[in-house]
Amino acid sequence: MVNDEAMLDIRRLQVLAAVVDTGSVTAAATRLGYTPSSVSQQLSVLERETGVPLFEKHGRGIRPTEAGALLAEHAAGVLRAVSDAEDAISDLREGRSGRVRVMSFASAGDSLLPPAVAHLRRTRPGLHVATTIGETEQAYELLRSNQIELAVVLEPFARGDEPDDDLVRVHLLDDPYRAMLPEGHPLAQEDTVELTDLAHEDWVAAMGGNGFCRDDTIDLCRRAGFSPRFVAHAVEFPAAQAYVAAGIGVGLVPVLALGAVHSGVAIRRLRREPEPRHVWVVTRPTIAATATVAAMVQALRLAAAEHHRRTADTATPAREEPART
Repeated sequence: MVNDEAMLDIRRLQVLAAVVDTGSVTAAATRLGYTPSSVSQQLSVLERETGVPLFEKHGRGIRPTEAGALLAEHAAGVLRAVSDAEDAISDLREGRSGRVRVMSFASAGDSLLPPAVAHLRRTRPGLHVATTIGETEQAYELLRSNQIELAVVLEPFARGDEPDDDLVRVHLLDDPYRAMLPEGHPLAQEDTVELTDLAHEDWVAAMGGNGFCRDDTIDLCRRAGFSPRFVAHAVEFPAAQAYVAAGIGVGLVPVLALGAVHSGVAIRRLRREPEPRHVWVVTRPTIAATATVAAMVQALRLAAAEHHRRTADTATPAREEPART
């Protein structure tokens, strides 16, 4: 009788399947890399565990009994399932499968996430990337509550100045600002624009999801010594470009949010560039080294490097300024 508490050993099922498949103990031993005596011993133990004969003599060899054939059939299914499970775990461990959830602010969601996801679809087609848009505070909240694995955020600190806290940060890029001018504006003929030269202009602001974009414009202008006079507000930067193209006012736009330049808009570098936006990808230390998270971080770094290469010459290159005395 089979012991109710006994569990069939996977290795012995593998031996059984090999003997039934090859038709002999010797051939099974060769396939498995065992000695014939070891194979015979494993079969004897398996017969004791099952409580029934699994093989019978047949001429000079052996053949499976009805019980042996039945168990071998089930063993084949079990071994396939074990192999599938091992492959699945290996894929997950190596980042070839699984899921990674990423929250990003809007302009990075438009510019960095699409090429990063496309890269992973080519290199790791079994890895599912779930993306969503949100601002920094929300992204940190979801990251710390294990609802996402990665957050692409804007921070006030540059690379090398990041805080030593409970998160792991990887710097992606610094996102500089550019001036948006109507094509007919006199300063559109210049290679670069001094921000203070726009102090008396009418201004257009993109609000963004929470007004941060407008606030950034106010902050940068005040640091230059004036407060911008807003005459129009747009929800996002593409709409702000439309206002500028219509000649309503001037504005500032970070390169990451620039996208396609609207017809009628001139994009110019600022002669004394203000502090750029600092873009980081952030995760938890407990998952930072996992294959799925590491793969997504690398894909984002590649996307950021390509964005920087592609946009390095955005707007007319600046003239070399003469030395000031």
